[in-house]
Amino acid sequence: MSRMIDEARLQSELKRLSGWARFRAFTVLSMPSAAFVGLRFVRADEEVCVTSIPGGWRSQNPFKTMYWAAQGMAAELATGVVPFAISRTTKRGIRMFVVGTEATFVKRAKGKIVFTCEDIAAARAAIEETLTTGEKIDLDLRAVGRDSDGDIVSEWVFKWNFRARENQ
Repeated sequence: MSRMIDEARLQSELKRLSGWARFRAFTVLSMPSAAFVGLRFVRADEEVCVTSIPGGWRSQNPFKTMYWAAQGMAAELATGVVPFAISRTTKRGIRMFVVGTEATFVKRAKGKIVFTCEDIAAARAAIEETLTTGEKIDLDLRAVGRDSDGDIVSEWVFKWNFRARENQ
């Protein structure tokens, strides 16, 4: 257990974000396009973060499959929600943003797609490192999107940049 990350506050923050009404309000105010397409935060713990996005007219392209940008929103959220929650629980705070991305599309995305990021431990370690050193840390976090059959439809890598804020 890290002394730099308040575990009780982290669990509270994740619980707050996972509530439907609170997450909906957060997306409407902070990410209106994500709210429009129906992006959902499913769950997060020490090992995994899961998001989902429904199929349908709000997220589809002219070819009747899910638009790549809609998938990207869900994949980015899967890699970023836990670091975001951690940043809200540290005394110094964390500045974080995406500095690069790659995507591979494996299968046509139809229906509800669920994105999973299993790099939570690596994200925590990077945040702890920046809190200790004050240096910026770049980290690749991977999210995999699967359809209702469990087949991979897309794989995403987001390069996140983390840096502890100056002491306040």
